[in-house]
Amino acid sequence: MRRYNNSNTRFIRLLLPSHRNFQVRQPRERGYVLLTMGAAAVALFGALGLAVDIGRMFIAKTETQAFCDSAAMAATLHLDGTANGITAAQNAVANNLNNWNMDTARIPTYRVDFATSASGPWSMNPGTAAGYIYARVQATAPVNLFFIPVVVSQQLQNVNSMAVGGQIPGTASVGPFTAVGPVPGDSNFGLVVGQQYDIQWPAYNGSRAGCSTANPDACFVKPTCSGESQTAKSEVVQQWGASVNGYWGSNSNSTINQEVLDVIEQQQFQPGVDITMSSGNKAAEAVALDTRVNEDGDVIDNVPADYQSSSTHNGRRLIGLPVVTPTTDASGAAGYVLGYGSFLLISNNNPSNYYASGNGNDPFCAIYVGGYLQGGSGPGGSGTAGYFKVKLVQ
Repeated sequence: MRRYNNSNTRFIRLLLPSHRNFQVRQPRERGYVLLTMGAAAVALFGALGLAVDIGRMFIAKTETQAFCDSAAMAATLHLDGTANGITAAQNAVANNLNNWNMDTARIPTYRVDFATSASGPWSMNPGTAAGYIYARVQATAPVNLFFIPVVVSQQLQNVNSMAVGGQIPGTASVGPFTAVGPVPGDSNFGLVVGQQYDIQWPAYNGSRAGCSTANPDACFVKPTCSGESQTAKSEVVQQWGASVNGYWGSNSNSTINQEVLDVIEQQQFQPGVDITMSSGNKAAEAVALDTRVNEDGDVIDNVPADYQSSSTHNGRRLIGLPVVTPTTDASGAAGYVLGYGSFLLISNNNPSNYYASGNGNDPFCAIYVGGYLQGGSGPGGSGTAGYFKVKLVQ
């Protein structure tokens, strides 16, 4: 047997750790490490699922909500109290260009409903379109899950979005003309849909034979528009005379174009306030009105229902105007604003020159169609008088 001297033993002890600190791992301890790593891996996949899958769901939610918001607004713009308006609203949703899945796919499932109030009840196909001024769009997109299924047995998550648009009364930017409302307390101020009314009255001559408030027709050089009531004509004769004809805008040609074509308002017309009028420039006004008419796709139909059902109309012939009661006061105000209405500008040809074909004594006539919807292609607010804007209400 080989012997080691004491010096060799000391050298070996220096190389080896102390027996008190030196430990050998047992098999069951190594198994515990594997279990810990496995649990950590599951937690890691869960964290990835939260970061990736839930992130994708948030993106899908944003995309479907953008679709619903824009589709509800577009649909509401087409609601005009007719069945054609409902169809146009449905088509506006179907043709909405907002996609999802990083803008690579169409919204797979959606639904559009209509109601007369923001709280419903809702109908996909109302039996009658009258009064339906709210549109609700709901959309669903299926998001495939990649990491969450490692933790939870779910491969797909539907993301749902919804928006409601409505025609809401708002402040107005209106054209530089007015209409006279003979019945202030009526929902349409005494105006009848489909009738022609003066938006600028014919020349007045108080010295004509028989001219009086009892016989107002004798006071005008040319006949008034066909729909005017005796009450309205008598009020104009009594309050306005020769100096006022219902026009409140500028005398400048360039400003008239802005007021008629771009509806750049120079006065504030809240209901209940007075309006100051001017003599105007009928030649420039006539050209601007005809220009606006010819910007529409339908320059043929002068019946509101026919115009609304036309597939080519775009709403340019519709103009929102203040409806007033004639007054006079020391400040020069000549009308008390009752509210607003929408009027269809008349066309006589393609292209039209209806307004420019007259002379300085003729009236400017337009056809009353109900409420005015800003940006819409038809009347708003269930057809009753008023100025309405499309807004998201939910």
